[in-house]
Amino acid sequence: MSKRKSRKNKSSGRNQSGGTKKSTLAVFLVAIVSVLTGVYFATQPPAEPQAPATGQLIEFRPVLPASRFSGKAALAYKYAAEIPKVIDSQFCYCYCKRDHGHKTLLTCFTNNHGAECGVCIEEVLYSYQLYKEGKTLDEIVVAVDKKFYRPYKRHL
Repeated sequence: MSKRKSRKNKSSGRNQSGGTKKSTLAVFLVAIVSVLTGVYFATQPPAEPQAPATGQLIEFRPVLPASRFSGKAALAYKYAAEIPKVIDSQFCYCYCKRDHGHKTLLTCFTNNHGAECGVCIEEVLYSYQLYKEGKTLDEIVVAVDKKFYRPYKRHL
């Protein structure tokens, strides 16, 4: 009888160590899957924000190529070309609408005015930043108005 008991003990010992090996393997596989999932999501390109700028443009003329300019001006022309509907929805706070007959902020970038005006450049850069943060068109317009509004002073 003692031999039978020893066989049972030996066989039950194998099950326990085999069970331990199986649970260790399961934990290891879960850890690997978790790491791979994390790496997959971390390496995915960020989704492009979609500001719901719908409708037709007010300014139909094309934005000048950014390659004609340098520094912040080139960046502003590049961004204006990337998100024309957002920029076309902005009021230009250098007041070029009154002083130069421009339609919208986008108009400033259909000619050299945008490269020569710090207000226009900063408005586009700020609008683009908000757009990349995923703000809606309405949120962008309100934020730009709040940041750049100043009373109109006629330049003589």
